[in-house]
Amino acid sequence: MVKPRNILLTLKEHNANSYTTIKQIYNAKHAYRSSIRGSNTEMQQLMMLLDQDQYIHWHRMKDDNVVRDLFWSHPDAVKLTNSCNLVFLIDSTCKTNRYKLSLLNIVGVTPTRMTFSIAFAYLEGEHLNNIVLALQRFQSLFMRVDALLGVIVTDRDLSLMKQ
Repeated sequence: MVKPRNILLTLKEHNANSYTTIKQIYNAKHAYRSSIRGSNTEMQQLMMLLDQDQYIHWHRMKDDNVVRDLFWSHPDAVKLTNSCNLVFLIDSTCKTNRYKLSLLNIVGVTPTRMTFSIAFAYLEGEHLNNIVLALQRFQSLFMRVDALLGVIVTDRDLSLMKQ
């Protein structure tokens, strides 16, 4: 993805008399994304892309139109998870996105000390029942019951530690 400032610089290099502003570039990018999305909402578009790219995902609804929690993982990450299941790092962010949802990030460590992202979850809050759902979905990624993880590292998140 080309950054808007680089687009503006390229336009100015090719045409020094151009009156294009950065705001116009942001507006054009927004219009292009909206045209791709069509009449879908952002969440509907995300769900469609998760299905299209064959991600493993689950969601829980608050009511008919509001997603409460969303968990997703790439199939290749699941394969790595089942072969490298010794150490996992789990961390969640505070509500820093525009929807005020916490992002739970699960990272695995390979025997060669390389890290890989296993799964992500948008959670309505860092409440016990939301964390339980995410950890149950994480546990369901394992192919064998005896392949369950050995060590989980967290940053002293109390809701995670209770599990």
